[in-house]
Amino acid sequence: MERVESKNLEKAIIKLRSTEFQIIDLENAVFSADNGNMFPLDLLAIAAMKRTSGNMEGFITLIEAKNMAAARSLLRIQIDTFLRFSASWLVEKPHDFASDVIGGKQIRNLKDRNGKKMNDGYLVDVLSPEYPWLKDVYKNLCGYVHFSGSHLSNAVQSFNDNERTVTFHIGKEDIKYPEWSWTEAVDCFTSAVNILFYYIDGWIQTKNGVDKANNQIHPTPKNGETD
Repeated sequence: MERVESKNLEKAIIKLRSTEFQIIDLENAVFSADNGNMFPLDLLAIAAMKRTSGNMEGFITLIEAKNMAAARSLLRIQIDTFLRFSASWLVEKPHDFASDVIGGKQIRNLKDRNGKKMNDGYLVDVLSPEYPWLKDVYKNLCGYVHFSGSHLSNAVQSFNDNERTVTFHIGKEDIKYPEWSWTEAVDCFTSAVNILFYYIDGWIQTKNGVDKANNQIHPTPKNGETD
């Protein structure tokens, strides 16, 4: 699945907004698949879609308000959503995994089928071959979730090396970023949403097929296809 790329910010927001309708379609498909029978992984999918719906609305609001620091924090959270949902494909018993997560267990303390703890860094490493942009983006965004030097960098408006002066901007708007930077952020959010949808669709296809009651789901989707 290729990363989304838009020509300008307006088109990028339109693309992201269009995914709202996909959420509704996926919700209906989750509830109607397999004649309405429900499994633990359904509940995890519902939680991921609910989180995505709220994240998306907040993210667009922040983009339109020119608040880059907060927008990037929400982008990191959305990446976290598909990372952790994708962990269902790495475990021996996905429904048991979903039940553990719903019951309050931390995914970073749970192990995949090879005995590896599924912390975020490990999940990034697993998915990076499929999504080459993921590792660098994830690393850069972590600085916005945790208070760090990224927030000072965000406050620097300009720097004059010859005069040894720094101008800071402290306010709710981030005015130093060019349009392409805002467009890139929105496109990255759309890519993160699409990846989550891809995994949820894989589960729906499995639910409508075989092995759903035997604690098995389709292997990790490859090249835009499900099993």
